[in-house]
Amino acid sequence: MRKIYNFLSSVKLAVAIFFLLASGSIAGTLIEQGLSPEEYITRYGEKWYGWIQAIRLTDVYHSWWFSSMLVLLAVNLAVCLSKRVPAIWRAYSSVNCDFTHNLVLNFKHHTLVPFQGDMEDAKGKVESSLKRRKYKLWRENNHGKIAIFATKGAIGRLGPVISHVSIFLILIGAALSSAIGFRGFLPIFEGVPVNVPEGNFNIVLDKFWIDYYENGMIKDYFSSLSIIDNGKMVLSKTIQVNDPMQYKGIWFYQSSYGTAWDRADKVFIRITDKKSGTVINDATLDFRKEKEVTGTDLRLNVSNFIGHFAFDPQTKQVFARSAEHENPAVQIDIYEGGKLISSPWIFYKYPNIFPIEGSKYNFILSGYTAPQYSGIQIAKDPGVNIVWVGSGLLMVGLFISFFIFHRRLWIKIEPSENNTMIYIGGIANKDKIGFEKEMDMIIKSL
Repeated sequence: MRKIYNFLSSVKLAVAIFFLLASGSIAGTLIEQGLSPEEYITRYGEKWYGWIQAIRLTDVYHSWWFSSMLVLLAVNLAVCLSKRVPAIWRAYSSVNCDFTHNLVLNFKHHTLVPFQGDMEDAKGKVESSLKRRKYKLWRENNHGKIAIFATKGAIGRLGPVISHVSIFLILIGAALSSAIGFRGFLPIFEGVPVNVPEGNFNIVLDKFWIDYYENGMIKDYFSSLSIIDNGKMVLSKTIQVNDPMQYKGIWFYQSSYGTAWDRADKVFIRITDKKSGTVINDATLDFRKEKEVTGTDLRLNVSNFIGHFAFDPQTKQVFARSAEHENPAVQIDIYEGGKLISSPWIFYKYPNIFPIEGSKYNFILSGYTAPQYSGIQIAKDPGVNIVWVGSGLLMVGLFISFFIFHRRLWIKIEPSENNTMIYIGGIANKDKIGFEKEMDMIIKSL
């Protein structure tokens, strides 16, 4: 058990844990988190994706090994505190005025000062010098001799303890946020309610707009949002970058904007005669609204839109490879003479790549308009206040550790044949050079 205890409290273990946590954090920064398998395969290939997935680099901060390192770090901190706190407390709180001049002379920093005057004068001189330097004093008279114990900066002993406790708080806050918190991204379109399942309410984008500088560069962008809870509007606010909205502990941040990748406002279809190539009609279609084409027996319905069309041959499914409009395509339901002829995909960049069988017409995607969305980052971080408190305590602990030093002096005043002898010795836990200089100044003042 002793070996296990020493291992769990070792500095080497703490360094190894911090190294692994830092490595994981770097990997989580370099490798974008939470993407689909297809996106990872596209970026890194199937071989590297296998390795990335095996060690959970796609979701580093929720991986079993990262969580295990955090738990092990907490255990290391707890064992270190249990080992060091008693000794620190004894040094912090101990007061000892029952000592001889031999004890004083055993300290590394010690001296013997002859004093011209009686013991009371020597005592007054010593106490005056120590009080000017903010020492706290305890004194005792025994058998005609005076013992003085002086200390200052004792709180410096608590710096490491405060720092360890602060890291505990940061870990607790992080664990709490990881367990019951969440982060997500919502592309919201004007007038379309979006459910926030984590809060069981809806959010509506009333208006989105962009402000520009005179040179045409973007100055800022805004979203006017409303919260609908139980059918009632309970909150409305215009948010912008660095000015979020909060409701039920969930924060809504203005993070981006863009053009829809999965829907369109208007779709422009050129209809030509298959045999002659003559243009029959340039139809303007509303998304997912069936429309009769004038001068023909056609009825068309744009059922789907993908801005960056991709096809998975294994699952036989189409999907959007990205949010960009790299390969726009629409799926159209074609009715001729009241009968559904086909529901083909038509590509903007590759017209007539797939001929439509059973129809006397050709259909060309000549253009489209897509609605603009506001990109809203949502987050619930219940541990953030605990992390902030821990971070504040960590700064306090580090300040105390680096700038406040515990110094203790043992002074014995004894009579001699011709004068009074003052024995001075002391120790400091840090800044030994500064302590020596202070002792020299005390001695010179006597």
